[in-house]
Amino acid sequence: MTKARMLFVDDRTKRIHHALNNFPEFDVTIATCVPEALRQLSVADWDVVSLDHDLNGHDFQDPDTPTCGMEIVRYIEKTGWPVQRHIPEFWIHSSNLFAVHLMVVRLSAMGMNAWHKPLVYKTENMQYDEKGNPK
Repeated sequence: MTKARMLFVDDRTKRIHHALNNFPEFDVTIATCVPEALRQLSVADWDVVSLDHDLNGHDFQDPDTPTCGMEIVRYIEKTGWPVQRHIPEFWIHSSNLFAVHLMVVRLSAMGMNAWHKPLVYKTENMQYDEKGNPK
């Protein structure tokens, strides 16, 4: 059986390793910048696209910055979604809550399924349910 496909857009090593090690149900592909993410979106179908907002080693970038994750949302707004591509779910995993809100609102306005899904790092002191979610 084929695994679902996830495009994970982030530039932080810790988050990339987290995605590669904690989503066993997905075949995960990493994109570390906006151009690579757009290239991946154009060449393949994805079940989930997990987006960070603050890229290029920056924290709390202005959403108008062309190198932040919001640029991917703006590109989709400008071009529309190609009819030959499956529409994925969008998980916004950024810790920049203001940017998360903007990205979710704009993707949802286009009819996309989008929500904030922060990354949860497992620690020894936390307890988890059978799906790996914190209790």
